[in-house]
Amino acid sequence: MSSVHDIGGSSGGPIDRSQHDVEDWERLADAINSALGGKGLQTTDQHRRAIESLPNYRDLGYYERWTAATEKLLIENGILTQAEIDEKAGEIERRWGGS
Repeated sequence: MSSVHDIGGSSGGPIDRSQHDVEDWERLADAINSALGGKGLQTTDQHRRAIESLPNYRDLGYYERWTAATEKLLIENGILTQAEIDEKAGEIERRWGGS
C-alpha cells in the first residue's frame, strides 16, 4: 500500500526539481533536526514516520514538512507541549513582525 509521499508515477506531471535559495529558517530547521538526532531525542526513522503521517503532507514544502514533523515528535516525546511551542512561536512572530 502506498503512503502519501509515494507520488512517483502519479498523474500531474513531473515533480518540479528546480533549485531555490535556501532560506535562514530552512537552515535552522535542518540544524534543529540534526541537534535533536545528535542528542538522541529523535531518530531518522521517527522523523520520517512523523513526516509521512502529516495530514496536510501535500500542502507543505520540504522544510515545512520537517518543521511540522519535528514539532509533532517534540510533543509526542514529552519534550515540549503544544502550548509551549505556540507561546514561543507567538513571541517570534511578534518580534519579527510576522515575516
